[in-house]
Amino acid sequence: MALDLMDNRVTVGQILSNPRARALAFEEVPALRKPKIQRMVWNMPLWRVLQLAQDWMPAYRIRALLQKLREA
Repeated sequence: MALDLMDNRVTVGQILSNPRARALAFEEVPALRKPKIQRMVWNMPLWRVLQLAQDWMPAYRIRALLQKLREA
C-alpha cells in the first residue's frame, strides 16, 4: 500500500508513524533519529520540511526520497 503524501501536506509525524516510511526517512536523513529533531518537526507539514531541506540536500535526493515515500 502506497503512502499518501497529500500533496506534501502530510506531517512528518504521520510519515514517521508508518514503519516503512520511518525506516526510509531515517536512512536518508539520519538527523531524524534524534528525538530533539523529531520533536521540532513532528507537526510540521512535509512541504515546509522540504523547503528547509533545500539548503543542505540536493534536489535529486529530495525527489528520490519523495518517490520512495510514495511507494512506502
